[in-house]
Amino acid sequence: MNILAFAGFRMSGRNRTAGSPDPGDLAAPPFDQIDDAARDRFHAQSPHHFAHLTRPAGEQPYQQVASLHDAWIAQGAVVRDAAPALYPYAIELAQGGRRLGLCCLVGIRGSESASLRPHEETVDKPLQDRLALLEATRVDLEPVLLIAEDPGTPDSGTLDSMLAADSVAKHEVARHRDPATGDRHVIYRIEDRARIASYRDTLAPRAAVIADGHHRTKVAQLFAAKHTAQAGSAAAAKLAVITSVASRGLTIDPIHRGLAVKTDRAAIESRARSRAPFAGDSGEALAAAVAAAPAPALGVRFAGSPPEIWQLDPDLAPNDTPGRDAALAVVLLHYDLLRAGGLELSNARDGSILYRANPDSLFQLVERGEVQAGFWLPPMTPQAFAAATKNGEVLPPKSTRFLPKLVSGLVWCGHDAAVG
Repeated sequence: MNILAFAGFRMSGRNRTAGSPDPGDLAAPPFDQIDDAARDRFHAQSPHHFAHLTRPAGEQPYQQVASLHDAWIAQGAVVRDAAPALYPYAIELAQGGRRLGLCCLVGIRGSESASLRPHEETVDKPLQDRLALLEATRVDLEPVLLIAEDPGTPDSGTLDSMLAADSVAKHEVARHRDPATGDRHVIYRIEDRARIASYRDTLAPRAAVIADGHHRTKVAQLFAAKHTAQAGSAAAAKLAVITSVASRGLTIDPIHRGLAVKTDRAAIESRARSRAPFAGDSGEALAAAVAAAPAPALGVRFAGSPPEIWQLDPDLAPNDTPGRDAALAVVLLHYDLLRAGGLELSNARDGSILYRANPDSLFQLVERGEVQAGFWLPPMTPQAFAAATKNGEVLPPKSTRFLPKLVSGLVWCGHDAAVG
């Protein structure tokens, strides 16, 4: 990867009225995690809440965002750091421990993009909204999450060890507490040129997978190509947080599946190595049982039938199965079981399959007969993720849900920023 330090924008804390939140409390979840009700709630909290920029309201939202951002700078509510910096990003987990990452710019033009790999097929989404916002503002508002092929050992030359050394109180510039999870998101700043060069040298030979933000990365690439952005500039890069695949606190939760179309049930059942009844009466309990079962396990319930826990057989997987060594349940489901039932791989993106992060929500859909069957997947370990994607292979859509999610509005980057 080619990384760049940048002079970041931050909330200053100036012009605050009595009772208004601290600067870190003005940060927002990623734009695609904010529904209309949450948008309205955030907008009401403060006239400087970051959701005004990422989830605007109004008839001409993009130009409004550009004007609002300029106004915040003029008011002193937003300041820009004087020199290019790297920004270590720590998530202090409510249950203990930290997940560390490096907020920086990552080059996306030409050969630079080869070091950034998608790790799963993506469900098509319109790109015009985010592209129009970027065109109007020329500001990269939200970081994507990249997972670097970093060993994560205690050696001083690994990303995690460097971040641990630099995520200290004397470098802290912003802090945000997630009210839903209790996690604290903390941004630090490193301006020392020698230290920046050390990070650049450490990450230069390493590739990364786009863990969260495939579409935002594509928007940045489209913008850079359209405007022939000069390599090495902020406009030819994407704001990102890079985390080691071996980072403590990296959690990969499943996204469960429901079948919206009829399939050959008997053929699907024939692909299981073993099947055991499950006596629980909730999706939460079924998901927990699957997570505790030997891998690769899968929770299965057909409409009108009781739930079961299946053990899958990796030896039955066809030759084109990605990440065969990892034997991931989500891959075996799509490449073996659902194919046996008559579905094509493309059906994962055409509405034939519903995706639900909430296991109880899927359980109720099956209970009501609104889907033909439900499949509950186990969490994925970072080690299994690394094994499945090490050769650039791509997993089925929505194979992963990396947690905790990053927040937006702790530090961000204008396309005219000084870089280094």
